[in-house]
Amino acid sequence: MSLRISTEPMDSRQMALRVEVDPARVEQELRKAARKVAGQYRIPGFRPGKAPYSVIVQQIGLPALFNEFLEPLGEEVYRQALEESKIEPYAIASLDVDSLEPLTYKFVVPLEPAVDLGDYRGLRLEESSAEVGEADVDARLKEYQEQYADWGEVDRPAQYGDMLTMDVKSVLLDEEGSAGEGDAATVVLDETDWDVTLDQENPLEPAGFDEQLLGMRPGEEKEFVLNWPAESRSIYAGKQARFNVHLKAIQANTVPEPDDAFAQMVGPDFATLDDLKNNIRTTLQESRKSQAENEYLEKALDALVAQSKLDYPPVMVEDQLDVMVSEFERQLRQFGIESLDSYLQQVGQTREQYRDSLREQAELIARRNLVISELYRQEGIEVTDEDIDQRIDAMVGGSPADSDVEGDSESDTESDTEESVEENAGENETITGEISGEAAEASAEAETAEVETAEAESIEETRQESDSARALRDLMLSGAGRAILESQILHDKALDRLLMIVRGEELPEIPAPKAEPEADKAATGEVEGGETGAETEAEVEAVEIGATGLAADDPAAQGSAAAGQGEAENA
Repeated sequence: MSLRISTEPMDSRQMALRVEVDPARVEQELRKAARKVAGQYRIPGFRPGKAPYSVIVQQIGLPALFNEFLEPLGEEVYRQALEESKIEPYAIASLDVDSLEPLTYKFVVPLEPAVDLGDYRGLRLEESSAEVGEADVDARLKEYQEQYADWGEVDRPAQYGDMLTMDVKSVLLDEEGSAGEGDAATVVLDETDWDVTLDQENPLEPAGFDEQLLGMRPGEEKEFVLNWPAESRSIYAGKQARFNVHLKAIQANTVPEPDDAFAQMVGPDFATLDDLKNNIRTTLQESRKSQAENEYLEKALDALVAQSKLDYPPVMVEDQLDVMVSEFERQLRQFGIESLDSYLQQVGQTREQYRDSLREQAELIARRNLVISELYRQEGIEVTDEDIDQRIDAMVGGSPADSDVEGDSESDTESDTEESVEENAGENETITGEISGEAAEASAEAETAEVETAEAESIEETRQESDSARALRDLMLSGAGRAILESQILHDKALDRLLMIVRGEELPEIPAPKAEPEADKAATGEVEGGETGAETEAEVEAVEIGATGLAADDPAAQGSAAAGQGEAENA
């Protein structure tokens, strides 16, 4: 199939690819579509499938025939156009039809992002201090004291923060100050053993009630009159009432003294108050250090992004948005929410609005992923088998040898069982004088059977844990699992290298780039505008089948790896 191809560079690392298809090929596809349509529709005057091409066109119309093959032919044209134009796509292109006569396709092809980190090895940043002072320790100690505070009765005048237990009766007064008698009295409050906490920020109503209670002692009775302001929202606005209060008890929230006894209350590992303070100091130091390092890393990434020249196709941000939306959907399911759409309906938001709310964050992540990916390329950072093994060991909790319960483990268990039996038998000998020989033997056999059962259950539990660990290890060592691990490790190594750079630490020499095999050069060729072709045979194959040509360690793959990371960790 001969094609007429023209290219036009676009903004944001995209290439417009216009492809005009040979008319003979279009005619061939039209007639093939006509034969297919003729067998599906009854055309008057002709048996099914026997109508001439001209009659089918007249009855069905050319647009309907074009619709039968435009998409599959477009995919074939796209693959051929990529090969002939030597364009390496970063992601799947969009497809549009410019015209039907002549048939012309227009593809907007995303290209590999262009990243220039500048003089990144000269980047330096000051690191903030993560010191912990005595004031920080004292503040955390005070938090512990408040956490272990408890209510207890006190014999002193009431004050703010106290909880009062009292009987209260209140009736409305008329203009003459009379409450009326019997049924004529309007009761506002009639409470027995009413618990009230005096809170200066949230005073009781009516205004002045708290002030009347302040200073009262347990057992004291008091009578007073209060007014509700005319602007009050109470149903008694503009009225007054007489209150009779009998204060029964006062409870204060007592804070324990910071001493050795308090330290032991906080935890059994703290014999003295100094032990507790040292623990607080160490914990705060570790927390501050971790927080400071995270903030420093964020600062370093932002500085590297700011000094870099980045040009990338819009699809890169859309891919990151897809990852973020998918991750949020996964989290919703964990909380028992059926779908993202049902959640968005509850909060009054559309899916498009939700995506737009994430766009700024997705743009930041995409730009950071770009500089991280370029950094480990520039630095020649690679993932070794040892890196993979260490990461898997951290996930499954040990090496295969550690989790192997067969062979020696079983013999060790049998040995332990025999020792346990002997110990039990020894214990039995001490009581043989009190029971008969036959009873002693039965007791020993029962205890031996109990020990053997417990040991067998322990072996089975260990074997099941080992099988689970092996299954996870196998999953992580192959296919997508390994790709996710490699992406994570490259990402972490690049961040470690960035921290070394901004701190001014001694850096390893950048390894010389590996020579590209001649076969790969011949297969990939040059991309218009200075772009190189596919870097691996896998990428070349991806181009040939019309795939995206995206390398496993590219930023978009980072996004895909981020989406799969949760699944790997959950596994």
